[in-house]
Amino acid sequence: MSLADWTGWIAAAAMGTAAVVPLAQRVLHKRRAELGSGSVQLHVAVGMTAAGAGFFHPLTALFSLGSPEAIGGGVLGLALGGVAFVVLLAHTGLGLKLRDPKLRGRPRSRRTHLITAITIITCVGAHAAACLLGAE
Repeated sequence: MSLADWTGWIAAAAMGTAAVVPLAQRVLHKRRAELGSGSVQLHVAVGMTAAGAGFFHPLTALFSLGSPEAIGGGVLGLALGGVAFVVLLAHTGLGLKLRDPKLRGRPRSRRTHLITAITIITCVGAHAAACLLGAE
């Protein structure tokens, strides 16, 4: 297993964990968490870890571009990873903006944050599938 594999799976696990925190809050308490709550702070901390790993993964993948996974994943696999990376930049910016308690248009920013999260998860899943299936 290469460094690119490790960083990719760590980033995916952190993204999944960051996504579960607000969902669990909503299911358990039947409402969104308050901005300064421990749940939101945990989401931000895990989300920043996920973003860091997501930013680091393409750098480590450069060393694995000749691997069977990268070659087998082809242009589609690389393109999906690239889209996920660019959307991750926007998602992280939105998340940082949402930390402002005086933010105007919070509902719209929250919706956009959710849409970018869904886009990232979809692209990352397809990117991983392309690379895993391409290695066979």
